[in-house]
Amino acid sequence: MTTCNEAIEQLHEFLDNELDDGNHSTVKQHIEMCHKCCEKFEFEQNLKKIIKDKTILHKIPQPLLQSIASQLADLKEERSQPEPIVLEPKAKYQTGIFGFFTLRPAFVTMAILLPITITCLADYLVFLRPTGFSPNIQVAAERHDSFVNDNMHLDLVSSDRNEIRRHFKNLQRSNLAINVPECNGSETKLLGCKNSSFAGRRSAYVGLSGNHNKISLEMVNGSDMNLNKLNREIFKGKSYHFGRYKGYNVVLWRQGKTLYSMTSTMNRRDLMRVASESIRSYDK
Repeated sequence: MTTCNEAIEQLHEFLDNELDDGNHSTVKQHIEMCHKCCEKFEFEQNLKKIIKDKTILHKIPQPLLQSIASQLADLKEERSQPEPIVLEPKAKYQTGIFGFFTLRPAFVTMAILLPITITCLADYLVFLRPTGFSPNIQVAAERHDSFVNDNMHLDLVSSDRNEIRRHFKNLQRSNLAINVPECNGSETKLLGCKNSSFAGRRSAYVGLSGNHNKISLEMVNGSDMNLNKLNREIFKGKSYHFGRYKGYNVVLWRQGKTLYSMTSTMNRRDLMRVASESIRSYDK
């Protein structure tokens, strides 16, 4: 008994009358008994008829056929003849600087371009490599990414400045360079804070919101941190360093011994504006 899968596999041969009598009879019997395979057969049969009716047959001119046959015969005859063996005399290469020019052009090109490529790559790595990235930028961006995706546990969830100041009271005492910020601008709102670490040092992390964006602000004693490898810009008379990582802009600036780091999806000039207008240091 033929199964549906076996009948479908032989359907095109059945339609083209390419099956032997036994298989043809078996497939035909199955199609007559199986409603599903019968529908498949009728669809393929109608499709084949439509294609045949829509196809215009063009008769190939006899001169064209004769020309093609003649060219094929000539090509076959050429391939059947053995190729003559040509012995090339051994090249005598000169030694020294003149022998260099007797090499093949590909080797000459490679010998010229390789030192140039190495030199350009070295210049790029030393002078032209994009700046604005450092481990500190990466740390700030990844921490902000956790904050944005609600993967960060804040020690204190509050918009009260005094509560946040009290939370960092011990940190203030242990590290006098830490200044807890105060958001005076109407654009920013405190969301919470936590004790953290930045560049291996204890830091104060504050989460904010502003301009419909979350903002991460972190403060650490960074008086001896080197920021020279980062891009630098003067904004409203104050020096800011900046970088970008994972789609987040990071802006850093100093106030006294404190290093501030602000991270957000906002463009860096908006971050600098928030830093200059909204963030105020708080001295105990």
